[in-house]
Amino acid sequence: MCKPIKIEGISVAIVSLLLSFGGMSQSAINKDALPSLRIYNEKSINTANLESSPAFVGDKIGFVFTGNKIKILGKEIAEPYYELGYSIVNQDNSLQGKQIYNKRINSDLHEGAMSYDAHQNKLFFTRVHKETRKIKGVETDTFYLRIMSADLNIAKPDVAPINLNVEKYSVCHPALTSDGKTMIYASNKTGGKGGMDLYIAYFNGEEWSGSINIGGNTNTASNEIFPNILNDSILIFASDRPGGFGGFDMYVSVLRNGSWDTPEILPSPLNSPFDDLGLIVRENGKSGYFASNRPGGNGKDDIYRFETSIPLFSAEPVLMATSTVTILDKLTLEGIGFAKITLTPLDIDINNFTLSSYNVDMLSGRDPGDLILKLTPKKGKSYPEITTDSSGITTFQLKKAQKYLIKTAAPGYVETSLIYDYSIFGSAFNMVLEPEGEEEMTEVGGPAPEVKDQVDPKTVDIPLEAGTVLVFDNIYYEYNSSVILRGAAVELDALARMMLLNPEVKVRLESHTDSRGAAPYNLQLSLDRATAARQYLTNLGVDEDRISIRGYGESKLRNECTDNVPCSESKHRYNRRTEVVIEK
Repeated sequence: MCKPIKIEGISVAIVSLLLSFGGMSQSAINKDALPSLRIYNEKSINTANLESSPAFVGDKIGFVFTGNKIKILGKEIAEPYYELGYSIVNQDNSLQGKQIYNKRINSDLHEGAMSYDAHQNKLFFTRVHKETRKIKGVETDTFYLRIMSADLNIAKPDVAPINLNVEKYSVCHPALTSDGKTMIYASNKTGGKGGMDLYIAYFNGEEWSGSINIGGNTNTASNEIFPNILNDSILIFASDRPGGFGGFDMYVSVLRNGSWDTPEILPSPLNSPFDDLGLIVRENGKSGYFASNRPGGNGKDDIYRFETSIPLFSAEPVLMATSTVTILDKLTLEGIGFAKITLTPLDIDINNFTLSSYNVDMLSGRDPGDLILKLTPKKGKSYPEITTDSSGITTFQLKKAQKYLIKTAAPGYVETSLIYDYSIFGSAFNMVLEPEGEEEMTEVGGPAPEVKDQVDPKTVDIPLEAGTVLVFDNIYYEYNSSVILRGAAVELDALARMMLLNPEVKVRLESHTDSRGAAPYNLQLSLDRATAARQYLTNLGVDEDRISIRGYGESKLRNECTDNVPCSESKHRYNRRTEVVIEK
């Protein structure tokens, strides 16, 4: 880690390439969480080599790993490249499998710690930069670290250094705020307190500017590296300063009144006498990932997962939120007046399954000897009953990090319920009730769209003129899904046919969602939908380099169906679309 290594008398500054974390606020660490804290080795992705620097990349976890390619550093030294990949997250937050980023991102040098900006769909990451200079008449290779950016809207993105890099010094380990407009990073450039320091910079729409040393008690004469930001107000980083457990330790600092508090060292077992760094934490504060080379792992740095039953940090930036629900008749999509709603807090985390959060009943199965476990979420005390107004609308306050069981009943309708998660449903959502006597079905957000009768793609006209914008309303996605329904992409079929006949044409796919759900979630959903449309075209034989994507979430609605406005499913569906811009 930031240790110079000698190659035939040449000093080469190569920093071990890893990443970052975040938490919640106040005296920072919630000591009540420690008794329930458990740590798990992510054995499905860890190997005898290095796996490190976890990062949230949309709904996936990115990380650094030891690749198969061998880098020759000198006549007698050879080492494998560090490369970037990502993993799918299982329901219990464990990681599954390893996907590798393409060779545009993984170069012929080391790659390291990354951060993701969903608003631009850009990946910022660390890369080794090699300079060849003559020292006393001898050509010598010197290595530094730089921060690079890759536009993931393009299938094979151009990778370029950002303007914060400084010649002859290392600039590395980017960490972004939720809006992507503030970056904290590490550097050993002049003007610091010594070793690697943390700096902060701001994006003005065109470039990064205003870079300053964080200063205060955060930076020391030792190394401060691998920052990460949670909820735009909590900084976690690693340091080898004196007074720690040993090696690199993880520290947390809270932003108050424009300055960072004195950092607190994270307790054991998050820290150990070995190197511990790169902690990232989910918004609910109950789970996350970090890297460590502590004994008992698979070898070198491993990625570990932590789980707690209550948040790791002692305060939340925003405790309460207001949400509006509209209760609709499934058949007419009209509001149901004076429906009864009951909210009950649940002791569960939807993305963090633990058996202790459920009441367990053991039932007999159909066959002799078969047993069925019935799991019912443990509940707190229900809130007083709420009644909708004459239009079927009501508003209530709740804790953003809490999950709730919402039950809804009205005369003449089948009672329905759902588990409410503010991060998914956001500040406004619909519940649809089934009239009694109809086939029982519980739906959130209305019925799934009906796929139109098949149309011959040859009859769909796709203009060739550059700048033409086509609105594809008939690519049907399920509500809250990026899956293209079977037989629901006739327009994409026609587009693929046109592109195969006209190989000079390029297109940009711009995907949009409706307003239901939280805006950050909808932004990621639109990116997933644009990616799915691109994959649909490439599966039909179109070169992926001819297709770029953009995701706009709910930012460009075509009608009045914004947050807190009750709308029919057909009106919401009108906003779920893919626009195609013809480029040449």
